[in-house]
Amino acid sequence: MESKLSKKETWFFALGDLYGGGGQTIISVIYLIFLTDIIGVDPAIAGTVIFISKAWDAINDPLMGTISDNTRTRIGRRRPYILIGGILLLPALALLWLPINAESDFWKTVYVLLTYLFYFSVNTLIMVPYSSMSAEVATDFHDRNKINTLRLVLSLISTAICSLVPSLLFEMVTDNKLDYLTFYFILVFVFGIVFAVPHILIGLFVKERVKAEGEKKKLSLKEFVSPLKVKSFRKLVYLYICQAITLDIASAVIIYYRKYVVDISSTVFLGIFLGVQLIMFAPIYHLIKTKSKTKIYRFGLPLTILAAIGIAFYPQGAPVLPLYIFTGLTALGFAGAQSTPWLMFPDVVDIVTLAREGRKTGTCSGIMTFIRTASSAFAIFLIGLALQFTGYINPTDANPNPTQPASAIFGIRFILLFGFSILMLVAFFISKRLRLSPALSNDIKRLNEKLDEGMELDVEEAEKYLQIKKEFI
Repeated sequence: MESKLSKKETWFFALGDLYGGGGQTIISVIYLIFLTDIIGVDPAIAGTVIFISKAWDAINDPLMGTISDNTRTRIGRRRPYILIGGILLLPALALLWLPINAESDFWKTVYVLLTYLFYFSVNTLIMVPYSSMSAEVATDFHDRNKINTLRLVLSLISTAICSLVPSLLFEMVTDNKLDYLTFYFILVFVFGIVFAVPHILIGLFVKERVKAEGEKKKLSLKEFVSPLKVKSFRKLVYLYICQAITLDIASAVIIYYRKYVVDISSTVFLGIFLGVQLIMFAPIYHLIKTKSKTKIYRFGLPLTILAAIGIAFYPQGAPVLPLYIFTGLTALGFAGAQSTPWLMFPDVVDIVTLAREGRKTGTCSGIMTFIRTASSAFAIFLIGLALQFTGYINPTDANPNPTQPASAIFGIRFILLFGFSILMLVAFFISKRLRLSPALSNDIKRLNEKLDEGMELDVEEAEKYLQIKKEFI
């Protein structure tokens, strides 16, 4: 008999997404400007190095998913990797944010590449198995929604804190109000311990409640990409790509926007944006019990698209209060898209299982995690190229606050427009073609249980299976 999910396990597992939300956010918000303004790497080189490193993640994340799917240990498939990753996270952060002072641009580039690869290898070791466990830590539909909603609430709280605090501290460093050593200690040891400890606790104490299949899968490219044959999973991937890149672009470009385009507080901007989404979590959690998650995803996107146009082309020198109102409206419309992709994930994994591809939770999670890390890299790459090719002037000791040309300012504006308006318009139309619902999830769960036990479907169930296969598989 399956053991009941305890409160201790619920909170340990949910706290693991403090890193899921916050770790990538810190990278998105300040890593590019750390490279350009602290280490002194040209923006195009910084963006290109990070983007190229995603070739490793393209293999690494799905590979980790398949490896964890095939792992058989006394404590489960996912927990050993989460535990090891939690232990390695602190040294990975210490190397990533070390302000090296190499004379050679070549050695700066090499160091950035190697430390970035190491950090994201540790990230993969943690996040792919952790995301897989989100579909396996509980099997009941409502229990899964409850624990995944709690972890997403904590993830968004972490995202808010990791957007506001590091950006504020970094502004203090650039304004010579805080020395970098203090900033480094806070970034590595304070945030690092908060991120690492929950994963160590998950590895030690949280049970996996979905049994591993007896047959192991071969490690091959075909196995890595096999979930993508299922159209519902492809649509979920598209929705997640649009949401993740949009959020990463906003997080990464806002410091440049504040510094060179419109004189606002990036802390207030991000605080409004993330605060509105936190407030929206309660009604969204209530709605997912009875409403389609894809409807919730797209409901507010027209508002986001229109309000974001106002932010992107807000005139310099104008009062900032209307801009903050545009920010709140953008966040209000974006709340559904921000919160629902990982709430859809367990339901879509069940559809992949119904396609008789096997329960490839780890592989699906690997693909999703790769998308999350790749989206941040793409955002940084896009911003780096835009800054370089539009004539961005790097700050120097002699000129710490250079006046940027009009072309660079336009580039920053266009990046914001691309993220919120163009990508979210694409997501709106894709979400209309994926109709998930609580009733559908329950039907799929029952069909999977019967097929897994080798039982024959009755006439009504067979018709339901063919209907689901036609629309979702």
